[in-house]
Amino acid sequence: MDNFPFSDDYKKAKEQLILFGITEREASIYFALLFAGESRASEIASSLGIHRLDVYHDLKSLQSKDMVEATISKPMKFKATSLDAVLRVVERNDRELFRAKTNALLELRKFGQKLYQEVHTKPKNGTSQGNKFQIIGGRRSINEKWAHLLTHAEKEILVTAIDKGPAKVLLMREIDSISKKMKAGVNVRIFTPVTKSNMEQFKEAKSEVRHLPSTTSAGICIVDRKEVMIIPESSDNPKASSAEETAILISSPSIVEMFRVLFFVGWDTSPLSGDST
Repeated sequence: MDNFPFSDDYKKAKEQLILFGITEREASIYFALLFAGESRASEIASSLGIHRLDVYHDLKSLQSKDMVEATISKPMKFKATSLDAVLRVVERNDRELFRAKTNALLELRKFGQKLYQEVHTKPKNGTSQGNKFQIIGGRRSINEKWAHLLTHAEKEILVTAIDKGPAKVLLMREIDSISKKMKAGVNVRIFTPVTKSNMEQFKEAKSEVRHLPSTTSAGICIVDRKEVMIIPESSDNPKASSAEETAILISSPSIVEMFRVLFFVGWDTSPLSGDST
């Protein structure tokens, strides 16, 4: 592709397409199809020097994004959707994401006001009314509380965890018990970065996992609309000991519901686990 007559324009177009959530390899495959026309996966793999299985994986992702169509003939061939059509879809999705983020900002401001009121109405002895806020100190206590929340969940479990950090460790440690809860009828949603390397770990819960495309500053576990556990990531102090780790447990209905709303704002605008690369 670098030898194409307008290779500089191609490179720039590929970089611009990546800005809209398309991976670099997906962009290369899409433009290869756009330039070459209807082609087999093996032909694309050969022209780009990419393994054929990787090409099939990305073609599936591009089909889910309405950027590529597949023929029913044998051998199967693929055809790129016109760039104008793709850009119309990208523009529409971008507007929807902007609206979702705008709504999230409004909800966050409301949450900030409620959180301020909750914190500043605590009694002076340091315990909040109705024990709505609790600071949990030490890795062992955090682990035990996390496991307790999941074990006693009856209706719903919502978990957000970035790719690294204590929340992801806790999530993977309890993934078997979460799978059992799913089989028992508990509504489970897991929002976390999904990669080829961890897809096998989410095998049992795959249908209820979505890809977290951007990092967050904390891991979150929301159970039965009653309690939310927040685990701040320790990236600013990676040498902190296990005894220094802390988590926040909140049982205020209004604040728990606020976190739940924010969870689904991200969930509803993120790809299914099978669509991520």
